[in-house]
Amino acid sequence: MTRLAVLFSLVLFTAIPANGQETQAQPPLPQPRPEGLGDESEEQAPVAAPETLPEDEPGQTGEVDRVYQAACPALLTGSVIGEIVPPLSEGSCGLQSPIAVSGIVVNGREIPLSGTPVTNCTMATALVDWAGEVDAYAVAVLDTEIESLATGPGYTCRLRNGADTGFVSEHGLGNALDITAVNFADGTAASVLNDWRALPAQPEAKFLSFAHSAACGRFTTVLGPEANSEHEDHFHFDLGCHGQSCTARICE
Repeated sequence: MTRLAVLFSLVLFTAIPANGQETQAQPPLPQPRPEGLGDESEEQAPVAAPETLPEDEPGQTGEVDRVYQAACPALLTGSVIGEIVPPLSEGSCGLQSPIAVSGIVVNGREIPLSGTPVTNCTMATALVDWAGEVDAYAVAVLDTEIESLATGPGYTCRLRNGADTGFVSEHGLGNALDITAVNFADGTAASVLNDWRALPAQPEAKFLSFAHSAACGRFTTVLGPEANSEHEDHFHFDLGCHGQSCTARICE
């Protein structure tokens, strides 16, 4: 019986830890997750493709073209009546700052232009100076005033004298103007076609002769019936360049 007591004591002593505490069981390690299996919350949402902007068509840069035009002092002061119109471009012809001239102001009066010619600013300004001089002559000699001017279109894209070859006319640069007649306030008129060669010289013919001479001091080119048959019915005025210094004048 003593031997049994000793064996029981040994078993009991071995089961109880030395610090008097029970041994805690270690938690089991997690099993590895099978491949391809995952929580839906961890899955990434598909990334949306970036929005594609429309591409510029060939020849387009995406920038707005700007048009630069020069102001005309004669328009600003009111001596020329009209408006600046969009640039003109036709082959070798063209004009960046064209003015559609509907009238001019001379000696305090508005004088309409029948053809509403399109010219550059310099040409329109020179026309005002010329008209002021010939209007003063009409008042002094004919005892009447200029009522209106019968004009051509001004800008026209063509070669000189309407030829098939040669240089571009000053009309194609907006640098020329044609006058066919001058109408007076008393109802009379001076027509280049009808009155230039009037014999004996009538008052209207004398007026046209003075108008032609006055133009030679304002424009670099003045052509009338004495120049050629192309100008039988009108005066041609322009500010074209003649000579190396562009100061030479043609007056015919």
